[in-house]
Amino acid sequence: MKAREFVWTRGHVVALVALCLAQVLDAVDSTVVNVALPAIKDELAFSAADLSWVVNAYMVPFGGFLLLGGRLGDLLGHRRVLMGGIALFTGASLVAGLAPSAGALVGARGVQGLAAALVAPMTLAMITLIFPEGRPRSRALAVWGTATAVSSALGLVAGGLLADGPGWRWIFFINVPIGVLLVAAGRVLPARGEPRSGRGFDVVGAATVTLGVGLLIYAVLRAEWGLLLVGAALLGYFAVHENAVARRPVVDFRLFRIRSVAGANLIQVVRASALFGLFYLATLFMQEVLGFSALVTGLAYVPMTVVMVGASWLGPLLVGRLGARPVLAFGALVAAAGLLPLAWISPDAGLLVSLIVPMVVVGVGHGIMVVPLTDAALSRVPSSESGVAAAVLNVSAQLGGALGLAVLATSAAARTDDRLQAGTPLSAALTDGYGLAFVLSAVLMALCAALAITFIPGRKGPAA
Repeated sequence: MKAREFVWTRGHVVALVALCLAQVLDAVDSTVVNVALPAIKDELAFSAADLSWVVNAYMVPFGGFLLLGGRLGDLLGHRRVLMGGIALFTGASLVAGLAPSAGALVGARGVQGLAAALVAPMTLAMITLIFPEGRPRSRALAVWGTATAVSSALGLVAGGLLADGPGWRWIFFINVPIGVLLVAAGRVLPARGEPRSGRGFDVVGAATVTLGVGLLIYAVLRAEWGLLLVGAALLGYFAVHENAVARRPVVDFRLFRIRSVAGANLIQVVRASALFGLFYLATLFMQEVLGFSALVTGLAYVPMTVVMVGASWLGPLLVGRLGARPVLAFGALVAAAGLLPLAWISPDAGLLVSLIVPMVVVGVGHGIMVVPLTDAALSRVPSSESGVAAAVLNVSAQLGGALGLAVLATSAAARTDDRLQAGTPLSAALTDGYGLAFVLSAVLMALCAALAITFIPGRKGPAA
């Protein structure tokens, strides 16, 4: 069906809403616990060293199983894998809310991460299957991009509201009725190609990439450089295995011969490094230096979220007139311009002018990039590879976010230690460290612009 023949129906709208709600449910849990960590630590007696596992236990299996989840969807059916992932996520959320101990909570978070790895690539893959390329898909991706843009900040706001209100356990309980509703609404989604044969599934490749990506994310988060080498070696073997051994590979590396796919994933890695770092560093600055509560910290992200939503709708309009390459480069440079003022932030900074305004500018830039980046990563991919292509884009975000967070946090900590040794007061030393990290984030976004110009085909460029 050509894009101009496509007619929106009630079924298309309901399916899109369900897919976006699944994306929000999935993505919110990567940030929702951040502002509630102090309350979780006190009630479940986490040590300072172990508290990070409330976040890491979700991130490691999420990143590790994404490619496997994407390929399972291509083989077994996207709707089946999506509904199974949502059901598993819902059950794990209930267990997390009821967790009587630190170990039980960490275990439930791990299962949530695994379930999220099944859900995330399926929401994007199903959009590419339901909506034909062109204006219908651009509109659907704009809605999906809005949900994605809202998710991270929504998690911070919801975490603050729930932690300061009914308690941190409701961060997980709130997922249960939403998950049940989504499973019940699953019948509105098409079951195209289901069931499909899983015969010939590449078990060795699936195990290698899952362990390799998981180890890589774990090693970066924990600064375990020996494990980093092991993870990198496993991924190196995975590339050889997929290209030379596997009959039905988990990832067909011919995808990366498509210039827009390779370029979009490179940009995603670098973009996620800067964006994840911003959320982490700005949150710490507002609580550690400015002394804001969890709720105020979460609410400070609302303006940024609002403009990201608006800008995510602006992106497709600009792409229609200019093409993806200049729009991606422009969005990246706008985000870099918003990050630079944060480099000169002070310990007595005002919330509105010094933080919210620059973050709003950053939000405009990132919002503009969402749809053209997603479309570049998927538009020229065969439908039989859509699940794994969406998973690769998600893996790029997770690897980039983990790597960027580690590099930026380490750089900030090193600068802070230098200032403390020089006799600088704590608040000023922390601020100097965060300022350096914000400069590095701006450099990363400028690099995104260079990558867009280099790798993304022009409006009349070749398909590969």
